[in-house]
Amino acid sequence: MLKILIVFITSAYVVGLVVTTNFMDKDFKCEKIVNGLNSQCNCRCGERNENSRIVDGVKTAQNEFPWVLRLTYFDKFYCGGMLINDRYALTAAHCVIYLMWFMIKVTLGEHNHCNATVRPVTRFVVEVTAHNFTYRNFRDDIALLKMNAPVEISEVIKPICLPFNDDSTYVETQAFAFGWGTTSEKKNHSCELLEVELPVLSNDDCKKTKYEASMIADSMLCAGYPDKGGKDTCQGDSGGPLCVERKDKRYELIGVVSWGIGCARPGYPGVYTRVTKYLDWIRNNGCDGCFCNATITPTTHEN
Repeated sequence: MLKILIVFITSAYVVGLVVTTNFMDKDFKCEKIVNGLNSQCNCRCGERNENSRIVDGVKTAQNEFPWVLRLTYFDKFYCGGMLINDRYALTAAHCVIYLMWFMIKVTLGEHNHCNATVRPVTRFVVEVTAHNFTYRNFRDDIALLKMNAPVEISEVIKPICLPFNDDSTYVETQAFAFGWGTTSEKKNHSCELLEVELPVLSNDDCKKTKYEASMIADSMLCAGYPDKGGKDTCQGDSGGPLCVERKDKRYELIGVVSWGIGCARPGYPGVYTRVTKYLDWIRNNGCDGCFCNATITPTTHEN
């Protein structure tokens, strides 16, 4: 079972398809690059708001992780994503391909989407740039969404940091996934943003699970508890972030929720798009947005 319930829209009218591009970058390039990032913005990425945690880390505190966002299609919630700069959101390609891009809405700065008294920040999508994604093998499951206007970086809306390079595999690192998806198979979506802590597996170990080895590509990353299951992302979490906390206490994006067999089943850890394999693609195609400062020097990981 995929992490998202695919919605098919039928109409008597022509259904527009999302505008996609392949691996090729846009014609423009950043005019000023520092450590691989546009350096014009005076802001900091990946900073968690230090609020009181709720028992067992199931629910997040209000706006604790300000980069997490929600996608709706015809005003129906269906996928997650994350803010990477003031103009672009990152999500899974399977969340946007073959949909009418002008009907996708991005909601930011939100914690409880069932609370109608709180007005979050919303933007509409004006451009979708997807990678060479195919449902045949779910490889390259990553897409950029350009919003109709930049968002103001604040305490409740803040981008996630991107890795500096692809040196780390993050194996055995404790990672965090976030989303408003279902808490188990065949249940309703959560009103409040949830988090789950998951260990990152090596791809070799992931290939030894109940998945066929050929299903796990180098551009994918597995996280979870294959022996016992019990913790995982689920329907509605697709496109959301898998992050690690760095030594400087800032959070870095390492994965995009992509696919899996069921939710939290033994033998079937969650599978994510490995963000480090797409850093140049993200930076080049999101270059007309303003990236926040990540740090002066890269933070190293042991793995």
